[in-house]
Amino acid sequence: MTGKKLAAGWVVQLTLRQLTRDVEPDTPAPTFQFFNVAISSPDKAIEAARRKVGAPTDAPMRIVRELSHQEIAALSLHAGHVKAA
Repeated sequence: MTGKKLAAGWVVQLTLRQLTRDVEPDTPAPTFQFFNVAISSPDKAIEAARRKVGAPTDAPMRIVRELSHQEIAALSLHAGHVKAA
Protein backbone atom coordinates (compact mmCIF):
# COMPACT_ATOMS: atom_id res chain seq x y z
CA MET A 1 0.00 0.00 0.00
CA THR A 2 1.41 3.38 -0.99
CA GLY A 3 -0.57 5.46 1.49
CA LYS A 4 -2.10 7.59 -1.29
CA LYS A 5 -5.88 7.93 -1.13
CA LEU A 6 -7.90 7.00 -4.18
CA ALA A 7 -9.72 9.81 -5.94
CA ALA A 8 -13.44 9.93 -5.23
CA GLY A 9 -14.12 11.09 -8.77
CA TRP A 10 -12.86 13.06 -11.73
CA VAL A 11 -13.45 16.16 -13.81
CA VAL A 12 -13.68 14.96 -17.42
CA GLN A 13 -13.27 17.18 -20.49
CA LEU A 14 -15.01 16.41 -23.78
CA THR A 15 -13.69 18.16 -26.89
CA LEU A 16 -16.13 18.69 -29.75
CA ARG A 17 -15.30 20.07 -33.17
CA GLN A 18 -17.71 22.69 -34.43
CA LEU A 19 -17.74 24.84 -37.54
CA THR A 20 -17.79 28.57 -36.89
CA ARG A 21 -17.93 31.62 -39.13
CA ASP A 22 -15.16 33.38 -37.19
CA VAL A 23 -12.46 31.21 -38.75
CA GLU A 24 -12.05 29.74 -42.19
CA PRO A 25 -15.27 27.97 -43.18
CA ASP A 26 -13.75 24.48 -43.23
CA THR A 27 -11.70 24.86 -40.05
CA PRO A 28 -13.37 23.33 -37.01
CA ALA A 29 -13.01 25.25 -33.75
CA PRO A 30 -13.00 23.18 -30.57
CA THR A 31 -15.79 23.41 -28.04
CA PHE A 32 -15.24 22.02 -24.55
CA GLN A 33 -17.72 20.47 -22.15
CA PHE A 34 -16.80 19.46 -18.61
CA PHE A 35 -18.35 16.84 -16.35
CA ASN A 36 -17.98 15.95 -12.69
CA VAL A 37 -18.00 12.18 -12.36
CA ALA A 38 -18.28 10.27 -9.06
CA ILE A 39 -16.37 7.18 -10.21
CA SER A 40 -12.91 6.43 -8.82
CA SER A 41 -11.52 4.79 -11.98
CA PRO A 42 -10.40 7.41 -14.53
CA ASP A 43 -11.14 5.15 -17.52
CA LYS A 44 -14.62 4.32 -16.24
CA ALA A 45 -15.26 8.00 -15.47
CA ILE A 46 -14.47 8.92 -19.07
CA GLU A 47 -16.77 6.20 -20.41
CA ALA A 48 -19.58 7.25 -18.06
CA ALA A 49 -19.31 10.87 -19.24
CA ARG A 50 -19.24 9.68 -22.87
CA ARG A 51 -22.44 7.66 -22.35
CA LYS A 52 -24.13 10.56 -20.51
CA VAL A 53 -23.85 12.88 -23.52
CA GLY A 54 -23.94 10.25 -26.25
CA ALA A 55 -20.53 11.32 -27.56
CA PRO A 56 -19.04 9.21 -30.34
CA THR A 57 -16.18 6.92 -29.38
CA ASP A 58 -13.75 9.02 -31.43
CA ALA A 59 -14.60 12.25 -29.58
CA PRO A 60 -11.52 13.27 -27.56
CA MET A 61 -12.08 13.00 -23.80
CA ARG A 62 -9.55 13.36 -21.03
CA ILE A 63 -9.22 13.64 -17.28
CA VAL A 64 -8.66 17.22 -16.09
CA ARG A 65 -8.20 16.57 -12.37
CA GLU A 66 -9.35 14.38 -9.53
CA LEU A 67 -12.21 15.21 -7.19
CA SER A 68 -11.96 14.67 -3.44
CA HIS A 69 -14.65 13.10 -1.29
CA GLN A 70 -15.45 16.57 0.05
CA GLU A 71 -15.91 17.96 -3.47
CA ILE A 72 -18.16 15.04 -4.42
CA ALA A 73 -20.33 15.75 -1.36
CA ALA A 74 -20.40 19.51 -2.08
CA LEU A 75 -21.53 18.78 -5.66
CA SER A 76 -24.30 16.47 -4.36
CA LEU A 77 -22.98 13.60 -6.48
CA HIS A 78 -23.63 9.99 -5.54
CA ALA A 79 -21.45 7.04 -6.53
CA GLY A 80 -21.61 6.47 -10.27
CA HIS A 81 -23.28 9.79 -11.11
CA VAL A 82 -22.22 12.18 -13.88
CA LYS A 83 -23.16 15.85 -13.82
CA ALA A 84 -22.30 18.69 -16.19
CA ALA A 85 -19.80 21.03 -14.55
